[in-house]
Amino acid sequence: MHTESKHTESKDEMRERILEAALKRFTHYSASKTTMNEIAEDLHCSKASLYYYFPDKKGLHIAVLEKIGELYFSELEAEIEDVKQASKTLFRLIDVRHDFVRRFCRLELFKVLNDPSFHNEEIMKKVKERELKLLVTVFEVGVKTGEFNISKNNIRQMAELYSLAMIGLRFSVLEGKDQINIDEEDFSAVSKQQKLLTEVFVNGLKY
Repeated sequence: MHTESKHTESKDEMRERILEAALKRFTHYSASKTTMNEIAEDLHCSKASLYYYFPDKKGLHIAVLEKIGELYFSELEAEIEDVKQASKTLFRLIDVRHDFVRRFCRLELFKVLNDPSFHNEEIMKKVKERELKLLVTVFEVGVKTGEFNISKNNIRQMAELYSLAMIGLRFSVLEGKDQINIDEEDFSAVSKQQKLLTEVFVNGLKY
């Protein structure tokens, strides 16, 4: 039993090493310009070893995005661990998102999400619900401290309205642009507009 546990652990460790190597390559060169051979060379292993853990490069790419997704949420959650002022936290969450996209823009997240063969409906539903729960927590603090003047029964509704407004604004700012290869300048423009919208939204909740 002990030997089997060690074997499983070493398999998990190898999978993690592959993900780390792929992430490093994807972040530096972009996912589309990275080959499985290059990742194998970085790890000093055969390409066949990679296919033991991942069916193909696309499978590896999605696994890397899932890993980064967990990092994204851990960073958002860290911001709301000890919320003292809800409005400041909403602005900080915009900065966290912007910084995250800037660091990992070469991972081609939007390319994967726009791929018809990637069945992302259920995944996106879970991501949106997870983000909404974080916003609900922030809005709850705003109500508790008296910063936001809204009924407790309407907290989730207000958080959802804010979330939809932020998403809609992103699509509006990027209208007519390449929705897959979004550059730093475009995301800066989105963040700037989202902060203006947040200011208007927060001021409206104070009365």
